[in-house]
Amino acid sequence: MSPVSFFRVVKFGFQNFFRNFWLAVATISVLALTLLTVNGLLVANLLGKVALDLVKSKIDVAVHFKPEIEESRVDTVRVSLMSLPEVKDVEHITPAESLERFSQTYRSDELIQKSLGEVGENPFGSTLIIKARSLEGYPNIMKALDEPIFANLIEEKDYDDRQAMIGRVEQVSRRVEAFGLGASAVFGLITLLIIFNTIRVSIYTHREEIRIMRLVGASNGFIRGPFYIEAVLWSLLSVLLAAAMVLPVIYFLQPFVQSFFGVATADLVGFYKVNFVRIFGFQVLAVAAMAMVTTKLATARYLRA
Repeated sequence: MSPVSFFRVVKFGFQNFFRNFWLAVATISVLALTLLTVNGLLVANLLGKVALDLVKSKIDVAVHFKPEIEESRVDTVRVSLMSLPEVKDVEHITPAESLERFSQTYRSDELIQKSLGEVGENPFGSTLIIKARSLEGYPNIMKALDEPIFANLIEEKDYDDRQAMIGRVEQVSRRVEAFGLGASAVFGLITLLIIFNTIRVSIYTHREEIRIMRLVGASNGFIRGPFYIEAVLWSLLSVLLAAAMVLPVIYFLQPFVQSFFGVATADLVGFYKVNFVRIFGFQVLAVAAMAMVTTKLATARYLRA
């Protein structure tokens, strides 16, 4: 296509846009609402990951040692566990600290407090609280603790309850990801249908012009060109409108989100600032690409292409 033809295509595209101004406004508004929903899904997915990471950070394994085991031996176990690549941190809770925590937890229960008094001595042994670098690391850690050198010192391991919690967290994580992919596919289909039907309406209003251009020998690319330009304009303006709606909402929600989660990773404003070009640039490219495909399909009937 020559430069002259290209500029004519661009000119006709803008003419079509303003000639069908209210149709364009309706299309841009619907596309912007669809993109607004997609961005809402993106925010929900981000907050879901923050919540899951928060839950994962709270998961640990408590290893209770027999009361007669000396603290020096427990500390040796702690050092050995810290050498494992799966282990992130190990906290050593002494028998005195265990007794203090237990007493504080049940300070209002007179029966338990009386029972502790009758026992006379500290019934608790040392405890190690183990945190893994990832959920996948816990099985290897528990396998190491089952070695005879450690197993003979241990009275109880609170892993079964943690294992059930780990399984639930992993299940929720998979469901969140699957829901995000499914919802994105649905909204992508909606966008395709919106653009396809809008292009068909636009082509129908210009059907006589298309026939005349065909009679004078215009190529299929020249005829489709203005509709491509029109579709790109819809895509660009709809994304700009969606961004104009999303960003104020993000700034408004940020204090509430930060207060609710209480962690620095729940930073919606920072996420959009860092990924602004990537997020909205991808949306422009995605909507424009879908617009190009649907434009080609919608014009095929009239061009017999």
